[in-house]
Amino acid sequence: MYQEVTTNIMVEHVFATVKFYEEKLRFQKTVSVPEVGENLDFAIVKKDNIAIMFQEKNNLIEEYPSLHVEKIEPTFTLFITVSNIEELYEELKDKVEIAKELHMTFYGRVEFAIFDNNKNILTFAM
Repeated sequence: MYQEVTTNIMVEHVFATVKFYEEKLRFQKTVSVPEVGENLDFAIVKKDNIAIMFQEKNNLIEEYPSLHVEKIEPTFTLFITVSNIEELYEELKDKVEIAKELHMTFYGRVEFAIFDNNKNILTFAM
């Protein structure tokens, strides 16, 4: 039955998004359409056990017309479990925009959150 879920995020500029994830978060692009160039319709980035897909707004709306929006407004967060939260926080705090500082949550996890280049929120937790 169910085996895996991979998010597909609508973005204005796939190339710029891939560049952010590669340069700031050390993900690697594994697939893109087209394979080269700055006008990408789609890409997948991976790091360790995490894969994220990005699809250009008009391309995704063509596939799923019900997703039509004039402006993309982030409406979700990605919750990413990591093994060394303090090390990652130190690595990222001066490279990205922090959405929420490193803190202990009411449910006993240490977390912090950042904005990606599209203002999506990525929460890192341990």
